[in-house]
Amino acid sequence: MRKLLVLFAIGVAALLTTLPARADFVDGETLMQWADEYRRIREGTADTLSHVYVRRFQVYVMGVHDAHVGIFYPTSGELMFCGPRNLSVAQASEVVFRFLQRNPERRRDAGSVLVMSAFVETFPCEK
Repeated sequence: MRKLLVLFAIGVAALLTTLPARADFVDGETLMQWADEYRRIREGTADTLSHVYVRRFQVYVMGVHDAHVGIFYPTSGELMFCGPRNLSVAQASEVVFRFLQRNPERRRDAGSVLVMSAFVETFPCEK
């Protein structure tokens, strides 16, 4: 039993020392780097990894979208954003890509905050 507790303590200590200091693993700079590969694909200057980074960007954007679609602001009870039902991955990615281009000063923010800001700005709900 004692050996098990020691191993558990070592495991917890190892886990805590390997965790990053910040909870937001993807920031705006990372998102922009991934999204910029989309531009390179359009221009014909992409390499093999460009497609990998674009897919990362798209998966991240849609993950944030799907996690927040239909979510209400706690204070007002209003929907956070009202995007079209048939929003494609390409359209959602383009919205976020343009937002990142227009707001370079915000690229230190958490990626999820930037994606949500792009959706809230682009798809406001009618009152």
